[in-house]
Amino acid sequence: MTTRNFSLRETWERGCRGAALLPEDMKRFVALARSRFHTFQMGISHAQGQPSDQQLLGLIRGLATELNDHPGLKKVWLRMPISQNEVGSQVRLQLEKLEQRVVH
Repeated sequence: MTTRNFSLRETWERGCRGAALLPEDMKRFVALARSRFHTFQMGISHAQGQPSDQQLLGLIRGLATELNDHPGLKKVWLRMPISQNEVGSQVRLQLEKLEQRVVH
C-alpha cells in the first residue's frame, strides 16, 4: 500500500483497477464513483422518457462494459443501492453476459 495521497485522476484510475488506496483516497474514489453512478441515473431518467428503448439499453450495456473493465468500480457499484433496483438488475444481467463470454 502507498503512503501518499493521489491526485483525483490517479485515485480514479487506481480505484477503477482495484489497486490499494489509503483510506482517504478510498473515500475520494467512492465519492467519484457515486458521482459516476448519479450521472448514469440521470441518463436513465432521461432515456426512460424517450419513445425508443435503444438509448436506455445503450446506457445499461455501456455501464456493464465499464464495470466489467474496471473491477474496483464494479465492487463499489455492487455495494450501492442503485445496483439493487430494476435498472441495476438489468446492468447486472448485462455484466453477467460479459463475464460469461470471458469464461467460455
